[in-house]
Amino acid sequence: MWSRNHSTHLTEHGTDTPSRHLLPAVGFSALAQGAPLLTNLVLTPYLIRHLGLDRFGVWSLILVLLATLTVLDGGIGASLARFHAHHAARGDQEGAGRLVIGSLVAFVGLGAVVTCLCLALTPALVTALDVPVRLREEARQLLLALGPLLTLALASNSAVALLQANARFRGLAAVTGGSCLAYAVAVTVLIDHGPDLPLLAVLAAGRYLLVTVGGLAIGAQHLRIQRPLLPSRAERREFGGYAARMQMSGFTVFLNGEIDALVIAALLPVRYVGIYAAGYQAATALRSLPLYAFPPILTRMTHIYTRHGLPGAAREFPVLQARWLPCVLTYGVVTTAAVGLAVQVWLGPALALSGAVAAVLLAGYSVQVALTGIRTCFVRAIGRPGHETRYSWFSTAVNLALTVPLTLLFGVVGVVLSTALGIMAGSAYFVVLCRRLAGLREQRLPRRWPGATAAATAVALLGDLLVLRLGLHGVLPLLLAGLPVLAGLVIAAALLRPELRAPHPAEEEDAA
Repeated sequence: MWSRNHSTHLTEHGTDTPSRHLLPAVGFSALAQGAPLLTNLVLTPYLIRHLGLDRFGVWSLILVLLATLTVLDGGIGASLARFHAHHAARGDQEGAGRLVIGSLVAFVGLGAVVTCLCLALTPALVTALDVPVRLREEARQLLLALGPLLTLALASNSAVALLQANARFRGLAAVTGGSCLAYAVAVTVLIDHGPDLPLLAVLAAGRYLLVTVGGLAIGAQHLRIQRPLLPSRAERREFGGYAARMQMSGFTVFLNGEIDALVIAALLPVRYVGIYAAGYQAATALRSLPLYAFPPILTRMTHIYTRHGLPGAAREFPVLQARWLPCVLTYGVVTTAAVGLAVQVWLGPALALSGAVAAVLLAGYSVQVALTGIRTCFVRAIGRPGHETRYSWFSTAVNLALTVPLTLLFGVVGVVLSTALGIMAGSAYFVVLCRRLAGLREQRLPRRWPGATAAATAVALLGDLLVLRLGLHGVLPLLLAGLPVLAGLVIAAALLRPELRAPHPAEEEDAA
């Protein structure tokens, strides 16, 4: 029988270690994913001041187009981590080498297609986007650079997936953090007042190139390049089917956010688009924190599935979910209760409605992440992402059905309420799908969970009310408002720790 001592996880050097070492991997994964967000937070005021608002708007538009195209890459980027982890678990360095080369070839092809389209459409796009005349030449240059930027951005994702799949999270954090630091220093030194957008694009390309080269250099020991250089037809067929389903899931996430903004613009005065955008930004930022744990958990689950099959992965699910569910739900309840006040501290009482938008969205996101997080890693690890696609489209259908009537009833809050209800319904459907697939069942919350969560929520609300009473607004007061939330979560962690540290019944059964 698979014993507790064989609950494996790859460390920085690829050796097996107990599951308790998953936490450092999550920490380094969070550093790697958080570095670009922190860099953008720091550089945005600087760029606005030096580029001017119009020029910064053109740059932001290019970044939006780049982000959209990276999501619509055929699901390749979202699938690489799973397949690299599968090769790593089998020690298949040749397969990993073919996967790297094949993905880079595909990304170069995508970049070439985008470049050709931009060459043909740039004049019309610049006119349609109503770019000021004095900035049209810079906008044209940026659009022509979009294809190469896309190729480098996707190539960096390939290097990141290789490191994630082999649990090289310390190296990943170093490469990502170093590239972000180099980019930030270069921007502050080289970007001055004037037409610097093409130079900014070059610096962004340099950051992606640093991640790609550095990541592949660190991950080189997990690769072997030999003929044939590209994946076989069978490998391409398996990867393509998986990637197509991942693309469908990714598209629904993109679709939900865009639909909300479009509905608000169509049915409500334009000022509500800004109100929604501020609340959406706050909610998605808070949702992203638990998701930093996904790469190491997916890597772990994929290795277990590769070595022990579906029964091994199914046994691992309750062990991880027993910790994940109470932690994420506590985090979700506390942040949902406090985010409305925090948004007012950040933007002022005049945008209290943005706080309500953030709270409604975050409530839905919290349920979604708590119920689907480990299940998402499970279905991806066992090669069944179609279940994720089904629940994503179910969420989108519910959202679309509720959006217009709830918007007419409750305005901008109705728009996000339909989104929240849609993702909650979809999450419940995903639980049912996973139960049918592999008998995955939800665990009971710890006995102390209600009291610990209530205490944490009270501390967070009290503290944020006091900060709001100070009458200060901006980024620094927002950081101050985060301290009571952090204190509440620390209290909850201390109260829940004895029950979370206790061996799960599935672990005790395996140990026996």
